[in-house]
Amino acid sequence: MEDCNDTGKSSWPELVGAYGEVAVAIIVRENPKVGAVIVKEGMMVTMDYRCDRVWVWVNKYGIVKQTPQIGKNSWPELVGENGETAAAKIEKENHNVDAIVLLEGTPVTKDFRCNRVWVWVDEKGNVTRAPRIG
Repeated sequence: MEDCNDTGKSSWPELVGAYGEVAVAIIVRENPKVGAVIVKEGMMVTMDYRCDRVWVWVNKYGIVKQTPQIGKNSWPELVGENGETAAAKIEKENHNVDAIVLLEGTPVTKDFRCNRVWVWVDEKGNVTRAPRIG
């Protein structure tokens, strides 16, 4: 794996709406340190952070549906930590997300958003489950 402190270009918002294959070629050309992988909406992927991989999410027509980017997308190491501290760490590690602290059981919308992380906490304010993008 490449040095995660020097990833080169890390986000391609201009590729939303492009064909997945075209997006992959552009990403690899603009940042040879990464591999770009097409993923169809609804497919399962590993939640590990890799600074040498970019998921290219496409719809059933092969069109890119969200900004391809390098960025951490789950934080299992934050379970048990203070929620506000965890939210700050999340936003520091992935500048493309807003971390929202919520008390366990709070009703939330069920839509998937690539720029949102729910940080679930107990009554003491400690993280109860691994925060992840969604």
